[in-house]
Amino acid sequence: MPVDMPTVLLAIVVVACSMGSAVLVSGWRLPRPDGLALWGVGLLLLALGFVLFGLHGWLDMPWLLWLGNVLLSLSYALVLLALEHFHQRRCSPWMLAGPVWLVALLSWGFLHQPQWRVPAVDMVLLGQWCIVAASVFRCQTGPLERGRWLLLLGASLMGVVYLGRLWSQVMGWSQIDQLLLSQLPQVLTHFAGLAGLVFLTLGYVLMTKERADAEFRQNARLDALTGVPNRSAFLDTFQHVLAQAARGRWPVSLLMADIDKFKVINDTYGHLAGDAVLRAVAQRLQSGLRAQDTLGRYGGEEFLVLLPDTPMAGARTLAQHLRYSVEQMVVPWEGQSIAVTISVGVYGCIPDGVQDAQALIDRADQAMYAAKRAGRNRVEVADVALACA
Repeated sequence: MPVDMPTVLLAIVVVACSMGSAVLVSGWRLPRPDGLALWGVGLLLLALGFVLFGLHGWLDMPWLLWLGNVLLSLSYALVLLALEHFHQRRCSPWMLAGPVWLVALLSWGFLHQPQWRVPAVDMVLLGQWCIVAASVFRCQTGPLERGRWLLLLGASLMGVVYLGRLWSQVMGWSQIDQLLLSQLPQVLTHFAGLAGLVFLTLGYVLMTKERADAEFRQNARLDALTGVPNRSAFLDTFQHVLAQAARGRWPVSLLMADIDKFKVINDTYGHLAGDAVLRAVAQRLQSGLRAQDTLGRYGGEEFLVLLPDTPMAGARTLAQHLRYSVEQMVVPWEGQSIAVTISVGVYGCIPDGVQDAQALIDRADQAMYAAKRAGRNRVEVADVALACA
C-alpha cells in the first residue's frame, strides 16, 4: 500500500511541535540548568524546517529548501547545546555554529544542483549526529543510564536516516531530494527520523527526571542547615561500616562532638547566628577528615564522626586536632566575632557483629558528657575493651 508522504511530513511536524511545546512548558522557569528550553526550541525549529520542505514541494521555491536545511542544522546544534548545558560543559562555538554555516553555504551554492547539494548537506548533518552521539557517550552513568541509552538509540536512528539517504544516492536513486515522492527510501528515512525524534526527546526528558529524583534522594539524606548527612543517613552508614568491620575484624572509632554553651550563643546573638555557628563548625570538622570518614549531624548542636579502620589512639589524636581547629576559628556575625569550642567524646572497638550502632553512639555520648563535666573544650575517651560489648 503506498504511503502518503504529505501525511508523513505532517506527522513529523505535529509530533515535533507537540513535544517541543511540552518540553518548553515542562522546563519553564526551572532553577536547574537542564537545557529543556534549548531542546524545546530545537524541536520547534525542526518542525518549522519540515514545514518549509513541504511548502517547497508544493510551490517549488528553492529558497524555502535552503532555509529549511539551515533550520534543520540549527535544530541539531541546539540538541547538542542542550546536552552540554545539561552537564554544565562548555561546547566549542565552532562545533555548534560551524555545521550550520556549512549547511547554509552548501545549500545555497548547490541550490539548483540537487545531485551535489543533497549528499553534501546530508554528510554535514550526519556529522552533527556523530557529535551528538559522542556527547551522549560523555554523559554520566548510574542513575542517568536509561535516559542515556534512549538518547543513543535516537541519535543512532537519526544517523541511519542520513546514512540511508547517502546510500540511496550511491545506489543511483536520484530522487531523494523530492520529499513528497512516495518511494521506499523516502518512506524508510522519514519513519526512522520520526522514531529517532521520539526516542531522543523521551531520553532527554527521562535524564532530567532521573537527575531530579537522584537529587531529591540525596537531599533527603542531608541535613538542610549544614549540608552533612542527617541522623538517619549517618546511622545507615554506621550500621553498614560496623557489619564490614565485624567481618574483617578491623577497628571502628566514633567521635561525638558537641558545641559548648550553644544556648548562650543563641540567647546572645540570636538563632540565625546559631545557625551560622552550626554551619561553620560542620565545615571545619569536615575539612579535617579523611575521604573514608563520615561526618553527620546527630541533632541540635551535636555532630558524629565515624572513623572506619581507626584504632582508639588514632581517633583520640584526630579528636584533639578537630577540637583545636574549632577553637582557633571565629564566626563573624554582624560586625562581631563569635568564639566557638567543642567537647568531644571518643569511643572505639572491634565490632563483633551483634551490636547496633546506637549502643556505640551511647558510649561516645557518655564520653562527651564526661568532657563537659571536666570543663568543656576537651576530649575524653570512653572505657574500651577488645571488642564491642
